[in-house]
Amino acid sequence: MAWNADAARSLTETFDGSFGTPGVVIAAACVDDAGTAVHVSPGDTPADGRFEIGSVTKTMTATLLALLDAEGTLRLDDEIGRWLSAGPNSGITVRQLATHTSGLPRAAPNLDLRNADPANPWAGYGFDRAEEGLRQAVADPERPWQYSNLGYQLVALVLERASGRTFEELITSRLFEPLAMTGSSVGSDGAGTPLPGHAHGGEQRRWDQPLGAGGVESTIGDLATYVRTCLRPPPTPLGAAITGAQAPQLPIGDGRHQALAWRVLDDGTRAHSGGTGGFSSVVLVDPGRGRGVAMLVSCGPGYGDGLGKAGRLALAGDDPRAARPQPLGPEWDDRVREIVQLLLDGRTAEVLARATAVFQSRISAERIDSAWGDRTRDLGPAGEVTVSCHGPSGHVTADVRIAFANGAIALWIAFDPAGQIAGLRLLPPPEEPAPLPD
Repeated sequence: MAWNADAARSLTETFDGSFGTPGVVIAAACVDDAGTAVHVSPGDTPADGRFEIGSVTKTMTATLLALLDAEGTLRLDDEIGRWLSAGPNSGITVRQLATHTSGLPRAAPNLDLRNADPANPWAGYGFDRAEEGLRQAVADPERPWQYSNLGYQLVALVLERASGRTFEELITSRLFEPLAMTGSSVGSDGAGTPLPGHAHGGEQRRWDQPLGAGGVESTIGDLATYVRTCLRPPPTPLGAAITGAQAPQLPIGDGRHQALAWRVLDDGTRAHSGGTGGFSSVVLVDPGRGRGVAMLVSCGPGYGDGLGKAGRLALAGDDPRAARPQPLGPEWDDRVREIVQLLLDGRTAEVLARATAVFQSRISAERIDSAWGDRTRDLGPAGEVTVSCHGPSGHVTADVRIAFANGAIALWIAFDPAGQIAGLRLLPPPEEPAPLPD
């Protein structure tokens, strides 16, 4: 069997049944000089099934940036104050935004993700608020490289201001249409069949994503076309822009380099992953081997790294099944149940003591206690606790359902590899307990 067909089938088999949630679709496309192979599981998934691709959008935004730079519409080394009302951050350059070297934070200070709707945390956060957040943000000169969703949302706004066209118009006319990516669009209004996303044991509604940093939906066929074009760019202005976006800009350690959006790995592979509340994605382009991989999964968040590990194994001709998420031991269920019991006993300070320093800096025991009290008031005594733990890429997450006499609540807990709490969120309760993995 040819490499592309064998690799595509192996990649879907690697993750089949590993998400603990019914209805998840896994799609893989593998490209080499012999052609393109696509494999999708389950097999009756519509061929035009459309996924959110999350931050893989950034690589497309970077291509538009390189295209407009080549045309002279803007320059990578323009200070953003030329295009944006940036306040004290006017001296940041467009190139710094596009290479995550602006010092801007991952999210702007006027976006409170801790209090946002967890099912749609970016709702209402458009370009006007991003520009406002830019003026409020304090760029950290001590962070020479810091991944920033805010930065790429601002890149998209620069593109709009410089071109006089909306981001949707630009990406459609300059990328999707030339590559015949007919199932791709900004948001869910394009052609194709929108697939439901999944998380926490059930379906997850789509996100209102920050354009430029995310916002694109695509099919596995279209993403295969995109990867094939990135692997062998055509001799056109668009092809030159794709090549320019992939060119290394600066080293970021461990033999890796940062390009415009793309990460250049130690073996020369260009890579980017993405994730939203209900979807995960990855694209990998390996010029040295003449191979490329795209993967889309209707489950999130947090699986992009695992998809990337499997994709790299496939590119090397190795078995990607070595990257399959492994079942977690009972000690993780025990750890989660201990945390739940501390919450039920009102011992929130002890819960916080089990958290990472970063998590502790963002929330107080009093705030946890207040939120817990608000949600459990009048529910009566607690009964059955259902726990489902998952471990993408070594970072464990737990979905918890607690039945009370007068209702139920759902809880999501994330852990770092050392077992410390990295995130904790109260969720709307599902109608039925989240199914446990087989």
